[in-house]
Amino acid sequence: MEPAALIEKSPLRVWGTRALKALITAVTLYFTYRFVTHAGFNWSRLAHRVAAARPLYIALGTVLLLLRYAIWDWRFRQACKLAVGRGSGVVLGFFVLLASAALNLITPTARVLGGFMRARYFARYNNRPFGFLYGVVLYDQVAHHTVMSLCTWITFIVTAFALGRNVLGAVALVALAAAAVVLVVWSRRLDASGENPIIRFLARQAERDDSRLQKLMSHGHEAVGVFVRLLAVVPLRFQALGLGVTYFLVNAAAQWTLFLAIGAPVDPFVVVAVVALGTAVGTLSGSPGGLGTTELAMMASFKLLGVDEILAAAGTLLYRGIHYAAVLVIGLPALALLEWKAGGEGGASARDVAT
Repeated sequence: MEPAALIEKSPLRVWGTRALKALITAVTLYFTYRFVTHAGFNWSRLAHRVAAARPLYIALGTVLLLLRYAIWDWRFRQACKLAVGRGSGVVLGFFVLLASAALNLITPTARVLGGFMRARYFARYNNRPFGFLYGVVLYDQVAHHTVMSLCTWITFIVTAFALGRNVLGAVALVALAAAAVVLVVWSRRLDASGENPIIRFLARQAERDDSRLQKLMSHGHEAVGVFVRLLAVVPLRFQALGLGVTYFLVNAAAQWTLFLAIGAPVDPFVVVAVVALGTAVGTLSGSPGGLGTTELAMMASFKLLGVDEILAAAGTLLYRGIHYAAVLVIGLPALALLEWKAGGEGGASARDVAT
């Protein structure tokens, strides 16, 4: 497999991705405009709801939001233990994830930069080559996005049936079942070289992502090799699935708890559906950390599912506001400390990568 052939994306793919992101952002902005400008929206009532939120529930919601990162780190440590022979350290992994999340909020290049920085810190901790740990990070990123996409798609199907959109729900269910059958069949096949086609496809995607860092890293094939070996470990797949679903549910539980904080117990199913949709929209829009688009999509979706618009706005703003506060208050100092400890050794700094 030749990395040079994978560095450049086709213009059609590049502009297609940009158009999709622009469309998602435009639709989100339109529905939110209608949400906040229609007659009867009371801004003073919104401010009162947020100000009157109960501290105990806010504290519980904050704990749940931080617990997400501990769960995420648990999954990474399982992969790291298989690849390196030891875990990455509970404290280190937790703070590296928050530092990466903070980086995602302050730079538009964080989708590449965040993974690079995580691999750099873990490589120093484990005294292993950067490329080796970058392969573990690639696996973790693929596992996270795959499980989140699966949970979101299942939630979409259930929501469609719950809203009486039976045709839409049935089509989505058939599509998911067909994809599952294809994956099962492909996972049992081997090509002429004795390699599984799914693993080969994901490895090519990983090498394409890796090629963006070729000027800074000379261990690209090593990263892809580690990535492929981890993909082949079946028990690790089930661990990643279980921890990913737990992450998904804890994330929704945090939003539900913050609705309790404003005295508005919203149906848990509605909360799960909206948090899944909002996260998906934020990811697809490409804005740093989903900033703006996630909140707009969630407020509009809560209204669509029958939640009072003031309660929807208050609950969403609390949930996302605490998320940003936790990421910045903990993540930025963690990032500064990690960079200070790195002392400019073992690779380029965040500034070097960004430029």
